[in-house]
Amino acid sequence: MHSIVQSHPSVRRAALSLYLSGVLTLLRPDVAPAARPAFDATALDQYIASEMRAQKIPGLSLAVRQRERLVYVKSYGVATLEHPVPASPQTLFQIGSLGKQFTAAAVMLLARDGKLALDAPLSKYLPEIPPAWHEVTLRLMLNHQSGIAQLTPPARDLLDLHHDYTDEEYLRLASSVPLDFEPGSDASYSDTAYVLLGFVINRVAGRFYGDLLAERVFGPLGMARTRIVSDADIISGRASGYEIAADGGLRNQAWVAPALNRTADGSLYSTVLDLARWDAALTAHRILSEEELQRMWTVEPHRGGERPFHHYGYGWEIKSWRGQRVIEYDGNWQGFQAAMARYEDRHLTVIVLTNLSLCRAQRITHTVAAMFDPALARLDTPLRDAKPLETRQFGEWLAAAEHGTRASLPLTPAGRQLLSRSWVGALGRDLRSTGPVAALALVGEASVRGARERVYRVDTKEMVDFFSVRYADTGDVDDISVYQEY
Repeated sequence: MHSIVQSHPSVRRAALSLYLSGVLTLLRPDVAPAARPAFDATALDQYIASEMRAQKIPGLSLAVRQRERLVYVKSYGVATLEHPVPASPQTLFQIGSLGKQFTAAAVMLLARDGKLALDAPLSKYLPEIPPAWHEVTLRLMLNHQSGIAQLTPPARDLLDLHHDYTDEEYLRLASSVPLDFEPGSDASYSDTAYVLLGFVINRVAGRFYGDLLAERVFGPLGMARTRIVSDADIISGRASGYEIAADGGLRNQAWVAPALNRTADGSLYSTVLDLARWDAALTAHRILSEEELQRMWTVEPHRGGERPFHHYGYGWEIKSWRGQRVIEYDGNWQGFQAAMARYEDRHLTVIVLTNLSLCRAQRITHTVAAMFDPALARLDTPLRDAKPLETRQFGEWLAAAEHGTRASLPLTPAGRQLLSRSWVGALGRDLRSTGPVAALALVGEASVRGARERVYRVDTKEMVDFFSVRYADTGDVDDISVYQEY
């Protein structure tokens, strides 16, 4: 694999050319190219190469925007293994669920046009849905609070990836599964809800959602390479997707029926340069207004006022890392993994596209961000624990949540309100789906707004969770927040 992850000379020349000349088309015409950022490019390249070797990633493209400037663009490895073509910043990767933010943008544009309403019931646009779904609204679908069931693993295995579903067939299948919970009472990730949002867009716009995006978003922003996935079309510069086989080697992406590569839950090709254009447009409010973006980037409480465990916006997750706001998402589909993180308070965006399913692209994104801004440094090194009793109490509480049993954790009145039954229940479901918990370590201690905070790194089978536990002067827990990383 060593030869795969080396940056090809032509790629380096292309990246330099794009850096020197392409920024002007990415941002405003009067903005000059950025000066070299204060970071160690050699260390960054060595880190990317080491991750690609360790994870067996064939190809990767990286773009970094900092303070409204495109400061780094580079591609590594190959776009295809059979004919080792170097990846480049123009290489097309599937972006999986990163596409949900574009679906959400399309919904917001149609709401602006008065063609739909976010709080209108889904039945207004899809009258075929069951009567039991009458409380499902478009807003609850956007932020994963609708209760519409996921049809694919790990929750279920009901979707035949080899069947070319018509919209009517897919809608009947989705409608045959009861809601997971009363709409607005909980949050659970649902690709199905976004597929149905695509059907709504098609009906109210009178055309395919991909065509709407091409006209209203991709075209105006110069995202000329971004488009709907197609296995049939001949597309220049398209990467091949890969998966890890049972024996640990690489194999080609699994085939799926064409209809499942046209759905609004994430069926797009894009490049790091096009996504950087999109990122610049978000900052400049070129497509969506500041008010529309703030609505998309707000974590809305459950209908009872409880804080959700999962901080879903509309097509994004809204998080906090070391006190800094992070608006991010990742995507996995058909041999590809992608991640995009906007560190709003730090004016920094990192985009990583790869052609290996289920690789840790989000971890790469976060690590690269810390290389450009030390305030975002990772917390991975265990500390000497001066309060082992607190760690033991937290570990016992976490284990109880994972197993759905009760465990005591001393809470302040505010802590009891914030860590509600629905919040702890969602935590337990999440741990059961990504677990089991393999390791727990204290990795951070600080005073945050006058309160003592301890950060625990919790490694599960599929995720790394950073729990920030805030303590009152009494020693009781005042709040817990979670930063998840795939």
